[in-house]
Amino acid sequence: MNAVTQESRTAMQATQYEQGDMPVVATSSASLILDSASMDSMMRLADIMAKGRATVPEHLRGNAADCAAVVMQAIQWRMNPFAVAQKTHLVNGTLGYEAQLVNAVIQSSGVTLDRFNYEWYGPWEKIIGKTKVITMPAKGDKKEYQFRVPDYGMQDEDGLGVRVSCTLKGETEPRVLELLLVQASVRNSPLWATDPKQQLAYLAVKRWTRLYAPDVILGVYTPDELEEVNREMRDITPTGEQVASAPAAPEASPGLIQEAKAAAARGVAAYQEFWSKAGAPNRKALAAYHDGWKADATAADRARTVDAEPAAGAAKPLSEHMQAILADFSALADEGLDIFNESWGRLSPATQDGLAAEYPKLKARAEAVKAAQ
Repeated sequence: MNAVTQESRTAMQATQYEQGDMPVVATSSASLILDSASMDSMMRLADIMAKGRATVPEHLRGNAADCAAVVMQAIQWRMNPFAVAQKTHLVNGTLGYEAQLVNAVIQSSGVTLDRFNYEWYGPWEKIIGKTKVITMPAKGDKKEYQFRVPDYGMQDEDGLGVRVSCTLKGETEPRVLELLLVQASVRNSPLWATDPKQQLAYLAVKRWTRLYAPDVILGVYTPDELEEVNREMRDITPTGEQVASAPAAPEASPGLIQEAKAAAARGVAAYQEFWSKAGAPNRKALAAYHDGWKADATAADRARTVDAEPAAGAAKPLSEHMQAILADFSALADEGLDIFNESWGRLSPATQDGLAAEYPKLKARAEAVKAAQ
C-alpha cells in the first residue's frame, strides 16, 4: 500500500498547481510523454495497477498498457488513478468512462463559472417507473440474472427532453443546449430504463461540453456514446406458431418510401433525422428497408466528401491525438454548420493546420446537415 501511495505521489507531481488556476487539461499528453521522469513514474504506477485484483476492474488486470492510459488521463484530470480505473468499461474493444466520472471532470475543470442547471420538459410521467423485469437464463459459466427494461411504447418518448445551461468563465450569459430523449440512440446502461431523466441529463452535459469546451473531454467517451455490438447471441428465429399468431407488419405508403429514399440520398445526418421523426408505426413499416437505406446514406456522404488523391505522395498520417480530435469534430459536424464553425474557431492555429486536409470534408458534412434541416 505504501508503494502505491509513493508512486501515486510521484506521478501526480506533473500537475501540481492550485485548484481552479487553470483547467484540468492544462497538463497535455504530449508534455507527459516527453518528460522522461514523468513517463517512468507513470509506467511504474501502471505496472503496480496491472497487478491489482480488487482495486482495478477485470479488463485492466495484467494490462499495463491500458493502465498507463488510465494513469495519464487521471493525472490530466488531477484524480486518483485507481478511482478513475474503477469507473471504466470496455465497450466493443474501446475503453469508455462512466458518465458520472465524466460529469465530475466537467464540473471540476475550471472552465465554467457556475454549476449546470437542468430543466426537464414534457410528460415524463408517461415513462417514469414503467419497467418490466426480464430474466436471462444461465448459460455456460454465467448464472441466471434479472434486469429491468422499458415497458412503454416508443411514441411515449415524444416531446420528452432536458435543457441544460451553464456559464463559461469570462462570460455573463449562460450557454444553453437542449436534448430530446429520442436523440439518445445508444443506451448501454440499464439506468436508461430505471432513471431516464438522470441519464439524459448526463448525456446533455457531455454534448454541451463537446460543443462549448471540447478540450475538457477530448477523446473521452462513455459507454452510452459507444455503439455496443456483438452482444450475446441467441436464437430469435420465430416458431411456426409465433409466425402464425404475429400481426402483419403495416405496409409503407409509396410517399413514405420516397421520402425515406430522398433523405438517404442526402447523407447519414439527413436520414437519421428522418428516421427519428418518422414515429414508431412508420419505422415499423420501413424496417425491412432500413439497413439498405443506411448503407445508401453512408455512400452518399462518402461520394460527396471524398477528395482527389494528392499528386505527390500520400498525406502524412494523423497522430493518435489528432485522430481523437478528428473523431470529435466528425461528431460536431453531424450537429450542423453553426456548431461546427464555432467549435472549429476554438481550436489553436497549430491544431487547425494539422487538420487542414480533413477540414473540407468536415465542413461539407456540416453543410449537408444544415441543408437537410
